[in-house]
Amino acid sequence: MKKEPIKHHYIPQFILRNFCFDNKNHLYFQDKNTGHVSVRETRDVFMSRNLYRDEINSPDDPTKLELDFSKYEGEISKLIKNKFISQNSISLTKEENDSLLLFLAIMGIRSERVQKMTFGNETSKVNTEFYSMYQEDGNLTDFWKRNLGILVNCRSLKEVLDNDNIDDPIKLFMQRDTIGLSGKYLIVVEKRGPKDFILGDTYPIIFSEFNDLLGAELDMYSIFPISPTRAIILASNGVDGAPETVRILSNEVLKKPSLSSDGRHIVIKLKRVYQGVVEYINSSIIENSNIGWIFQDKEKI
Repeated sequence: MKKEPIKHHYIPQFILRNFCFDNKNHLYFQDKNTGHVSVRETRDVFMSRNLYRDEINSPDDPTKLELDFSKYEGEISKLIKNKFISQNSISLTKEENDSLLLFLAIMGIRSERVQKMTFGNETSKVNTEFYSMYQEDGNLTDFWKRNLGILVNCRSLKEVLDNDNIDDPIKLFMQRDTIGLSGKYLIVVEKRGPKDFILGDTYPIIFSEFNDLLGAELDMYSIFPISPTRAIILASNGVDGAPETVRILSNEVLKKPSLSSDGRHIVIKLKRVYQGVVEYINSSIIENSNIGWIFQDKEKI
């Protein structure tokens, strides 16, 4: 009998492995509460046991959601490894761009923390009442897993919006996190200087600014570290108009991708960020983490 996966990662292991210091999947983990640093294996960090096990929507195959995540992660891992980790000029087809944007958006709602805070026992009464409109029995964990199970088999926002089985609030989350109010675009940055990027259990880290005109917080950009030296940034159109003291990143870093000469590919040029920016990002990761963060080299953080 095939052994069912029990440790379900909400941050994919293919990203965690980029932070390992050996070829045996070992990395450093620092506990936020105690400050203690220990050596861990990727299989034991940023995961929850049976997080995606779903006996309601997949009674004959309760680990289907976890396996479907593994399939999507396998596709994105090739894209990140072959392009974002190794290249300085990254060329993406529209299909690759759409799939990566959706994958990053799903990262924002797939963790156990988000499930508890938004669709679980830590959510507000108002949230419970609202989401119960879409879940007659009031089981918001089922609401979360049911929608994730459909999302993970989509590969673009269009597929999500066209799918009648995905509930409207989830569609709005995906629309917000892929195109926002005015559009979003991908950037890849590489650190310059002695300090490495770390990676925390809250993924991504979202940087926002309060808009007086709208009376609301607006996302400027989200940061996804993918290795000690590189990170993917998902930026909102117009972020370069915010004061530099607020947005931190320079206009050069925030420059939009271009189209290839044949108009078929999106071309993302690697940008460099220096020690002050890396330290700013790392401090935000530490502040927003719940349990801790990982890193490759104790001398470089």
